[in-house]
Amino acid sequence: MPRPPLHTLLLFLALCSCKDEEIRTYKVAVEPEAEAQSSQDAGARDHAEHSDSVTWRALPGWKAEEAGKFLSAAYTVPELGRLTVSKLGGDGGGLAANVNRWRGQVGMQPLPEDEVRGQPMPVIESNREMLLFNLNPDEAPADAEGVFVAVLPLGSETWYFKLTGSSAKLRENGGTVFMDFLSDVRIAGEQQAAPPSKGASMINVIAPAGWEKSQGSSMRVASFEIKGEDGTTADVSVIPLPGDSGSVLDNVNRWRGQVQLPPLAGANDPAIGVEMDGEAGKLFVTHMVSAEAVLDGKKAAISTAILKADDITWFFKITGEAALVEANREKFENFARTASFP
Repeated sequence: MPRPPLHTLLLFLALCSCKDEEIRTYKVAVEPEAEAQSSQDAGARDHAEHSDSVTWRALPGWKAEEAGKFLSAAYTVPELGRLTVSKLGGDGGGLAANVNRWRGQVGMQPLPEDEVRGQPMPVIESNREMLLFNLNPDEAPADAEGVFVAVLPLGSETWYFKLTGSSAKLRENGGTVFMDFLSDVRIAGEQQAAPPSKGASMINVIAPAGWEKSQGSSMRVASFEIKGEDGTTADVSVIPLPGDSGSVLDNVNRWRGQVQLPPLAGANDPAIGVEMDGEAGKLFVTHMVSAEAVLDGKKAAISTAILKADDITWFFKITGEAALVEANREKFENFARTASFP
């Protein structure tokens, strides 16, 4: 099963290591949330935290709060908001009831039970999956509260991972941070896990001949390496992030910065890219080449495709030496077009 990016998640954040750190055990009550009390620096305590069934890691710089009676863990996420981890017995009162409660907290209307669906995300080293919910409407005011939630059902209990912050901050980089955190959630004793669900692959892609599968980062659902005849290489990734995950212009300018190109002034600039049809819907495709030699004495290039579907933004990206990326540009576009959902 492909590892999620969650992250890019790439996209570009490194997870902290805890090889020499002691595991801390928490006693968990059966209520999902409560107000936290004091806080301390998570970097000065254990990063690998767990119950008997689930483990996770706080990202570097997070401040661990006193979780209180009803939470397994709570963290202050600098410049973003607050992340909580909680658990309920059984189905936690039902998926629809919980999702509609969260929707109400951010001013969204409730949904009929048969319309409450999350985006499946495989849990690494497991046959199970979480369900992701983006409760941060694109039209919400910048200072309104938004929420990202992941629900992990385990039969006898259900786990909830919830990131809360201002709508504007969540749109800017909340998806990246949340997926980076979720990419390190693990389930204990998964050798007895249930059979894989049909949605566990998240997305299907068909790689062209000559592309070799690679491990990539933990946030990727697909990763490939392209080798040139002169020894150069290019990296291909597919990464999902919850929500809108920024405008096309914002993302294009971020990638332009990675190859030392100046930002575009507006979305009407022809250099921003073009729209194409794919199996799963409309793709926005862009291509850029550095003006200077920025990669081992050679020019670098990036080609990307953006696909938005079901409150998830999918990023397809190829990065490497300019000539090799250009030689694979058509293959990359066709690769992104093959993307389809199980």
